[in-house]
Amino acid sequence: MMIVRGVFQAKYGRGGDLVALFKEAQEKWPEQYADRILTDASGSFFTVVVETNVESLAEWERRSAKLFAQPEFGDWFGRMTPLVRSGSREFYNIEA
Repeated sequence: MMIVRGVFQAKYGRGGDLVALFKEAQEKWPEQYADRILTDASGSFFTVVVETNVESLAEWERRSAKLFAQPEFGDWFGRMTPLVRSGSREFYNIEA
């Protein structure tokens, strides 16, 4: 089992807008998109994390490919990118 985290640094003051877009994605693509949305309580301001549990890296790749192939996702992504300053992805094995 793995956790995949997409860590986004929203542009100043745009964290709430980014969260709203991620919630929209959860509703539109519940099988492919994030299980949880996290926001900062400390550290860098306007950090938003989307977290997904998957069985394996192969499952994450399949889910991502299916999501990215949808034309609506491209439109959604085009609305997301102006809100984001930077981002990264982290993969963690769940040991216990």
